[in-house]
Amino acid sequence: MSLSNPWFIAALIGVIGVFHLEFFATLLNLARLGRPIPASLAEVFSDETRAKLVDYIRDSKRVGFSRDVTMLGLLLVFWWSGGFGWLQTWAEAQGHGPVITGVLVIALILLVQTWLSLPFEAWDTFGVEARYGFNKTTVGTFISDHFKSLALMAIIGLPVAAVIVWFFQTQALAALYAWLFIAAFTILMTWLSPRVIMPIYLKFQPMEDGQLREAIFDLAKKLDFPVMEVSVVDGSRRSTKANAFFAGFGKTRRIALYDTLLKSHTTEEIVAILAHEIGHNKCRHVPVMIALSLAEMGLMLALIGWALKSPQFFAAFGVQGTPVGMGLVLFGMIYKPLGVLTGLLGLAMSRKNEFEADAFAAKAVGSSQPLVEGLKRLSRDHLAHPQPHPLAVWLHYSHPPLIERLRALQG
Repeated sequence: MSLSNPWFIAALIGVIGVFHLEFFATLLNLARLGRPIPASLAEVFSDETRAKLVDYIRDSKRVGFSRDVTMLGLLLVFWWSGGFGWLQTWAEAQGHGPVITGVLVIALILLVQTWLSLPFEAWDTFGVEARYGFNKTTVGTFISDHFKSLALMAIIGLPVAAVIVWFFQTQALAALYAWLFIAAFTILMTWLSPRVIMPIYLKFQPMEDGQLREAIFDLAKKLDFPVMEVSVVDGSRRSTKANAFFAGFGKTRRIALYDTLLKSHTTEEIVAILAHEIGHNKCRHVPVMIALSLAEMGLMLALIGWALKSPQFFAAFGVQGTPVGMGLVLFGMIYKPLGVLTGLLGLAMSRKNEFEADAFAAKAVGSSQPLVEGLKRLSRDHLAHPQPHPLAVWLHYSHPPLIERLRALQG
């Protein structure tokens, strides 16, 4: 490790520079909480709601900042004390060959990261979320979810990691093969996740016959959007926050509504929210965003292939040789600044897509008012930031701020 090593400088910028950018954006966002509420949002955020959301957002950011500072400090200590070099030497001493050694390194680093972040996740869930009436997760469910996630990482994540390590360990066109493999895996998981993985955490029940179910199928028929089934998800077992999503392809599409959404919204609002989701499909937003994500993945894999050939890259982290598994982990620190830039493009496109889906929904149901009311209720119930700072929006928001969406819908 040396300041004359460009990889070391890039890693420092990636780790420390991005941390400071995020911290600056957070400070600007918190400062905006003191601004007067615009007249157009006065009915959404009463004085009582505003006082509550200010406290909620500040407490949430306090947890996030504490976690980020802790993780950054531990990372720098581990890095600068030769921890990565020690871990690689220990893993190689187990005598399992380069592929298994690489997977072992990846698994250990991810496991440590998961366990280090667990106390902050518990603080957020049982401290902040519970204090403001959102959390419904029991300690048993929290622990169960954690071990389910570890099991899924082992069953699905480790084989995927092994394939990618093998590509870069043995193939001249490793980046291309890894990209094709990840693209196929992404499509498979898009189909598999709602059928196999999500039911591990959530309980899906067919929606009972009634006005809402009839209205949903009428909307789907009107918009020529084939739906196989409508399910109700027991989201209230973990949180009071509402949600809805679509899953599947072609004629196998499924609509899933959280029970919290059914309790807090009218039939007209729910239909408008679903029309918005259908709008994403009709406007081809999903395949475009998947293509964008895969394009970024292709760029990242090409850069990984270049970095893995450089002994200087590994020397920047105190690692001898060019071990692939360790290199895949370490490259994330180098890639952070570029990841921020590509993320800006993806988030900008996502916000544009939200405006288009809003417009589609308003046209589909014949009025913008149901969606307007639904968005207002979601923002109020979730204690969303009423006027986020533009920098925070650019860096993190996949959806436009409420005031912009209302302005577009009502205009």
